[in-house]
Amino acid sequence: MSDTSSPRVSLIVRSSARMSLRAALDSVAAQDYPLLEVVVVAASGRDHPALPDRIGAHPLRMVQSDVRLSRPQAANAGLDAARGDWITFLDDDDLLLSGHVSGLDAARRNARGARLIYTLALGRFADGHTETWGRPYALSELYERNFIHLSTALFARSLVADGCRFDEAFEIMQDWDFFLQCAQLTPFHFEPRQTFEWRVDLGTSGTGVGGNRDAARFARFRDAIYAKWGARRQALAARVKQLVDDATAKLRLGDFDGAEARCNEALAVSPGDPWALNSLALVYRSTGRLRDAELAQTHAVAVRPNNPSLLYNLAEIHRARGDLARARGCLQRALELAPDFASAQTMLAALDPRRE
Repeated sequence: MSDTSSPRVSLIVRSSARMSLRAALDSVAAQDYPLLEVVVVAASGRDHPALPDRIGAHPLRMVQSDVRLSRPQAANAGLDAARGDWITFLDDDDLLLSGHVSGLDAARRNARGARLIYTLALGRFADGHTETWGRPYALSELYERNFIHLSTALFARSLVADGCRFDEAFEIMQDWDFFLQCAQLTPFHFEPRQTFEWRVDLGTSGTGVGGNRDAARFARFRDAIYAKWGARRQALAARVKQLVDDATAKLRLGDFDGAEARCNEALAVSPGDPWALNSLALVYRSTGRLRDAELAQTHAVAVRPNNPSLLYNLAEIHRARGDLARARGCLQRALELAPDFASAQTMLAALDPRRE
């Protein structure tokens, strides 16, 4: 099958037979992707109600179970039953928006061989407000936190054949661990589409907000992820630091080509690394390529949006390009995060429009 053709996609629904299942399946029925199969895993066990063999235009198969299944058990049961070349997920308390699956496939066509594609989630809260959830890809950041919702991801079945499965030791955060497994085998491709609605307050994982937030449970499984992947995380951080330090040394000596090469080498081993991007932006600034510097630093901030130093450096680039309003915006955000950031205070005062 060529990369530009439409592959069969399996959409796995882990169902606990909640009242919200009907709405979730209705959102699947509305999908316009032509080669979609729906696999519903009866995670609630033998009491799960029967479902029709089609939902809208899409065939539906149920995976029955005589016992209740944990989240990772249900996910693995779905993987075993899926027949598609590509796979995605939906839980029974969330919704797909119009064109979600076809949008993921469109992103796949742009992915240049990446076997995992993901987009943004629209987080909807019980009080009615919404927030965008997700970030551009950075391997170093994925070792630190999960920023990919499982239902915004489309991954190749070949990753399952290569051994990627949901670790059943993780009652929660098994999706984060799964993504880390995949990251050892393929680059990821991100596009800022937003066609999935995550009901943040619902569910019982403890990883959401409000009634779906269990801080102690969250910390326990987060630390278990850190323990499992700690050696790889530390090795990557050490390698990137070595390359970025080398780039900094070359830049001080005026070896701009060498510094740029080291930054790009760091980004090759740690895609999207914010510190490598920050250093690359400095190389570009030093050689007068301010537009390239802005792009690299903006990427760094998108990957790690709550870092005051990265925001400050972006403000410097905006100021150098004459975009004082955007510079002030970056500085104000940096000071929200770090009120005592003296350099940001000084620059913001210097850019006060009343002084222009």
